[in-house]
Amino acid sequence: LPPPDMPPPPPYHDEEELAATIGFGSEGCGGPGPLLIAPCLNNLALCALYTCRMHHAVAMMESLVREGPTMFLTERLAFNLCTLYELGSDGPASERKKRVLQLVSKRFFLHDIASESFRIN
Repeated sequence: LPPPDMPPPPPYHDEEELAATIGFGSEGCGGPGPLLIAPCLNNLALCALYTCRMHHAVAMMESLVREGPTMFLTERLAFNLCTLYELGSDGPASERKKRVLQLVSKRFFLHDIASESFRIN
């Protein structure tokens, strides 16, 4: 439990409000820049998973990949997204989604992502 004199954290209604509060989207104004966006949103997506919003977590991670695969598709994001695919889809659908993600990484020459990250059997 937090100490009694500590104020409660501010309520955030969605990721956009949280991102605006911590300065995402303000690259010209001293914001954190793109190097911090992927890990932060990856962590935020995992928080969504732990609060029983798995489909929201998948959508968040997929939006990062769509926005900029060369910038945001990292080994960690690929592994976590493929794990979510396994948890939220039946076998064939999960395999198809993971293979599409692997093809995206190949298409954009992301050789630093190990094939094990895609969790393909």
